[in-house]
Amino acid sequence: MPTLWTGSSHGVVWRLELQRDALLPGRLVAGRIEVSSRGAFEARVLVVTLRATEHWQHRVTTTDSEGRTSSHVVTERHDLLSEPVEVDAGVHLAAGEQRSWTFELPVPPLGPATLEADVAGVDWMVEAKLERPGDFDSSIEAPVRVLQPVALLRSGAVPVGQFALFDSADVEADGATGSLTLDPVPLCVGAPFTAQLTLHPGGSRRLQEVRGEVRVKVEATVANGLDETITAWSGSLPIVELAGDRAISLSGTLSSQALPTIELPHGRASATFHVILATAWAADPHLVRDVAIATTLEL
Repeated sequence: MPTLWTGSSHGVVWRLELQRDALLPGRLVAGRIEVSSRGAFEARVLVVTLRATEHWQHRVTTTDSEGRTSSHVVTERHDLLSEPVEVDAGVHLAAGEQRSWTFELPVPPLGPATLEADVAGVDWMVEAKLERPGDFDSSIEAPVRVLQPVALLRSGAVPVGQFALFDSADVEADGATGSLTLDPVPLCVGAPFTAQLTLHPGGSRRLQEVRGEVRVKVEATVANGLDETITAWSGSLPIVELAGDRAISLSGTLSSQALPTIELPHGRASATFHVILATAWAADPHLVRDVAIATTLEL
């Protein structure tokens, strides 16, 4: 479904439309620009640019003149890449004149995909600009998402955990063993999934519940970089007694937050599926396997 943004900048009223705001790597996205000038306006070129910016957080420690130390968190930003497309050159607008153009914008085949987290991430913007040398440019910009396709994860272009793309993986904790099967593999944000645990509890266990969680660890891979763990899904079953082999089924829908499995120049995101045997007055055994997360099932 087309997405429309409007705005005004330096005497020009803008309407920017994209065929979609969730962009597929390696594909073209069609768009349309309409402008209306309040006064006479001349520009050297009209250009549309798709731009990615990476951000990451790290802790900086400083020492004052009296030898006292303090630390604070710094957020760094870096432009990863931009894809400019020249739409028109030598644009001349009379007062009150309206003009429109269509264009196609290429999306880089390897992204990187949008990552929505605090300590590390990638933001994408699309900008349309009328450039005027020696004067103020007029422009409009809007946020878009670049998606992480299943095919890109399966191709090996993105590093994933050792068993992240296996339907089934062995799990073990505190004497309990078994296998954990996921469908689909990889998981996809905003999409349903099922998990099947075949469990050998290693003896009788009294529980509070069996809980499942998909956890995404996002980290800044720089000196003194921060990290955070985001729970993309959680669910529980009221199982209170384990006395023999058991098949446990869990199902749910992953959060729609863009948390793809990804490697960046200054950060990364990786995911794990936890089945937690919640135990009163004792440490909870976690049966854990690697998972991979896509942000679209279209490719």
